[in-house]
Amino acid sequence: MKISEIYGLGRTQNELDFVDIDTENDMPLFLDPYFLSIKTDRWSISAHRTLENFFQYMLNLFRDKKIEEARRNFRFSEPNETCLGLSKSGTLGKSLGDNDATKLFEYIVESGAMDNGLISHVNDIKIFVDNISHDKISDLTTNIIRKHLIQYTQDQCTLHGIELTKSIATREYWDIQKRDWVNSYEDMLVINDKPILLVPKSVVCRKKGYVYDSAQYARHFVLNFLVSEELRMNTSLVNEKKLKDGNIKRTINKEDVASKYGAYRKEFLRNFTSDHPEFYDDFKNNTKMKIASLTNEEIINNYSDDFYLRIIDNLIDGFSKIGKGAKDANRFHEHIIATMTFLFYPNLINPVKELEIHDGRKRIDLVYDNAAENGYFFNLSTVKDIPSGYIFVECKNYTKDIANPELDQLNGRFSPNRGKMGFMVFRDCNNEKALFKRCSDYYDDNKNLIVPLQDKDFINVLNSLKEEFDRETNLPQEKMLNLLTKNIILS
Repeated sequence: MKISEIYGLGRTQNELDFVDIDTENDMPLFLDPYFLSIKTDRWSISAHRTLENFFQYMLNLFRDKKIEEARRNFRFSEPNETCLGLSKSGTLGKSLGDNDATKLFEYIVESGAMDNGLISHVNDIKIFVDNISHDKISDLTTNIIRKHLIQYTQDQCTLHGIELTKSIATREYWDIQKRDWVNSYEDMLVINDKPILLVPKSVVCRKKGYVYDSAQYARHFVLNFLVSEELRMNTSLVNEKKLKDGNIKRTINKEDVASKYGAYRKEFLRNFTSDHPEFYDDFKNNTKMKIASLTNEEIINNYSDDFYLRIIDNLIDGFSKIGKGAKDANRFHEHIIATMTFLFYPNLINPVKELEIHDGRKRIDLVYDNAAENGYFFNLSTVKDIPSGYIFVECKNYTKDIANPELDQLNGRFSPNRGKMGFMVFRDCNNEKALFKRCSDYYDDNKNLIVPLQDKDFINVLNSLKEEFDRETNLPQEKMLNLLTKNIILS
């Protein structure tokens, strides 16, 4: 069963920030250190910093010829808590056992890639070291950043009201302060006596079509160069054909060149890259532009148009089924989390419930990581010069209009370091002109941007998505946000 089913969340993968795993069968997804290294959200940056801390420690041991100390620190357990992997069924597929960790270390040593400086980051390992691919690197990554995944799981369980089991002994993870493997006692998600770690869907990858891979490097960069060299030297692999106009067309089969050099072998890639490091740099720069967070359609099976439209209809209907006032405040907040995750993923990710006060209104404050690489949320800092690493959300299920006290509350959370943009989410408004003028005052005074969002805004954009009927588009969201922001600035 999936997490959403076990805990009756009533939400689909589109409405959840974490991968909605089946706890009995691994999903064919993996974690990749290269993808983490290019992501700009704060969770990914922090997790990748831990990865690099571990690897640079290991690299220093190699450079100091402390191979046995490095060997002792290269220890891992099978990370079946995430229920991710490339096995066919179950949650105990091919991964790093204790013996495999030893083998992996030996593969690295035997490659010599650590000695000659070819490997300088953890994500270089699977490109140049034999017998290491996505699955083993994913297991390595999971072990090292386990504490980050524990904290993420705690945040998501708090967000969705899932009870944690107190003081469970964790498996080992890397501590960047101690520069050592440690474990601790943490509140954990435990299902059928098995600790479970939730993983942000924004950071997982699928093997199919994933371009940061040794074969991709060989085929599209190394072989392109080798083919041009064969053509330049007019070797026996070159085929000539006389065209009707009398010109000679010279061609060459790329796979014939690959066979001649053994270009897909990692030993060849190591030697080639040592002589021509610029091609590996080009590969990494090119790959960065081709990798993005998986869509919900790529994460789950049996995704259909009907499934997508049902999500939209349920979200629209949810607004009319939730009453105003304190009694339904928590239902409204939960609905807003689901709706905003559906609308703004992968630009806004990792929602965290910051504060809950049981004073009759069950107030909830949220903060999202801004992971946008283009569009409205990206332009906040790059074009409008508004700090926006975090995006704040204040939800009010009021029967009355939003006024200065509520806006002051959100405005008080802003700072240049945390961010200066947030949403005031509420049901409806009798005097929109006055509300936008108040928001405009905050923008004029300190360039603090408070964007009001009410039921009709969400419903309108959801209906627009139905009309557009393009699961990949975010044009309706962009249009709504730009229009609301324009109204604030011009009020």
